[in-house]
Amino acid sequence: MNHILEVKNLNVYYTDKGSLFKKKTQKKHALKDVSFFMEEGEILGLVGESGCGKTSLAKAILGMQKEMEGKIILHCKNPQMVFQDPYSSLNPAKRIGWILEEPLRIKKISKEERQKRVDEMLEKVGLDLKCKEHYPNELSGGQRQRVAIAAALLCDTKFLIADEPVSALDVTIQAQIIRLLLKLHKEMGISILFISHDLRVVYQMCDRVMIMESGEILEQGSVEEVYENPQSDYTKLLLEAANLEDNV
Repeated sequence: MNHILEVKNLNVYYTDKGSLFKKKTQKKHALKDVSFFMEEGEILGLVGESGCGKTSLAKAILGMQKEMEGKIILHCKNPQMVFQDPYSSLNPAKRIGWILEEPLRIKKISKEERQKRVDEMLEKVGLDLKCKEHYPNELSGGQRQRVAIAAALLCDTKFLIADEPVSALDVTIQAQIIRLLLKLHKEMGISILFISHDLRVVYQMCDRVMIMESGEILEQGSVEEVYENPQSDYTKLLLEAANLEDNV
């Protein structure tokens, strides 16, 4: 298989400019020599507690980090991100139809073709065409997440970064969105970097997994390898807390 993403010795920093009582500028080392790859068509899990650097890595891949060193090589165009809170990524003043047509409008695709593609994508993500007339606040959390996924895929991407896409949803809706992502992955051949703190969800979703703590990748491998034979104490603690005996 071919690599769709290669990350080599990535370091990301944040500058703390201080405050009125703390004037000294300091740098926070958010990611420390992170290296990994992703294969085309793979679902790779990234697991760690809040603040460990997961979202910093996602932003770096998307070119949204200014202070960084190392190499990020993307073998695809238009990588897209699906966020934990879809409401924050959807324009509250526009109807769903307008939101989904916008990336196609920018490409100067005809109105007829735009509407056709939007309708097809809504069908793919399991939404009724009537939702085009609604505003984001008129949809449920699960419906909004489906819209966010549809918007990302309408950009002709082959690489999706899903940043805690189900953590804000209740358990039943979580399962529906997981099944949807697996279905789209199979039908469209997209690669997914699946970011989560939930080891159970990662076990259901992913081919391989990386464990991150304090900006470092502690270990990585197939889900079975890491879950059945964890190498780091931190991974062992995460697995114990997740109580995965019945799953693994």
